[in-house]
This record gives sequence, structure tokens and C-alpha cells, in this order.
Amino acid sequence: MNIKAIFAVLLFGSISTNWACEEHQHTASAAAAVSGESLFQLAVPLTDQSNQPFKLGQAGKKATLITMFYGDCNISCPIVLENVKRTITQLPAAQRGAVQAVLVSLNPGVDNAKSLAALAQMHEMDGRVYRLVVSDNDFHTRQLAATLGVKYRRGAMGEINHNTRFVVLDQQGQVLSASDTLSAEPDLRLLASLQTQLAH
Repeated sequence: MNIKAIFAVLLFGSISTNWACEEHQHTASAAAAVSGESLFQLAVPLTDQSNQPFKLGQAGKKATLITMFYGDCNISCPIVLENVKRTITQLPAAQRGAVQAVLVSLNPGVDNAKSLAALAQMHEMDGRVYRLVVSDNDFHTRQLAATLGVKYRRGAMGEINHNTRFVVLDQQGQVLSASDTLSAEPDLRLLASLQTQLAH
């Protein structure tokens, strides 16, 4: 699935009636920001758990596994983090250094480098493989979310209602595969996609 296909799903198949206007606006912004097929061209400022500027694709890894979550989530997000860890650990040891897992916060202004670093430490996520990142504001976060196919809405009590999506990118930032399955266990199709890309 490529970027254009993701946009088509967002615009015609995946957006609920209540979110249609809001999400269409942010999807259009993301579409304008991305030229060509590479997600790496989306100019969204990010900061990682080491408080360093982060740009998608900067590590030059063969593959990127990217998803979205937020630190205060106690329901689905711990499952998302566990899924990413298990996906990476099921790769052959020799391949793990060629992949980067990027976990993007949905909650800028609350999640920050310090809280993300604590979360990475709690879940034993090595910074050489796992990058927990947050953007500078909600507009940029929504740009990236729309590009990935993640829809979210803030609740009255500070919770964020969101769907789950895991996306595998190749070295050029093109989408190889995606999964909407929320499970602590890796999606086998996604894992196979990673293994194929890393074997090249």
C-alpha cells in the first residue's frame, strides 16, 4: 500500500461521519506536504526521547516500523508498545540493527522528551532501535496521523480515542504494509514484510 492508497482509504472508506470534516482538512494538509510517494518527505518537526531533533528516515535503516500512541494511555497503548517490541524481537538478531521502530506520541504538550525517556526505560526499549518521538503541536501531529491512517479525538477527561495502526516503510519511506490489528502479538503479514525488506 502506498501513500496515495492510504489517502484514498482515509477519504473514502475509513473516516466516520462525525470526523469527516476535521479529518479531511488535516488529510489535505498532509497530502500537500508530501510530494511523491515517500513518507520521509513529510516535514513534521519531531523530538525524540533523548531530547534531540528527529526526522523520519534520518537513520538510513533498511526498514522502519512506525505507529502512534500516547504516554498516559492505560488501555490500548501498552498493547501497542508490546506489539512493537515483540515484532522487533521476532526478527533474526542479525537483522534487528537494520530496522528502526518509531513510536509517535498523539499528545504533544503532555508527552515530552523526559516522559518518553522514562517510558522507553520502563519498557526496556533500546534507543538504537526504538525512537519515541513527539511533535511540537497538535496540527503537525494530525498531519502525520492522517498520512499514516490514524484517526483520533480528545476526550473531556484528557483521554485520546484513537485507532491502532502499524506501518512498515522501506528505506525510501514508501509504505510496504500496514496493519490495524490491536494485539500484543505481531501481525504475521507485517512481520513477513519486515523480514522480506531486511533480507534484501
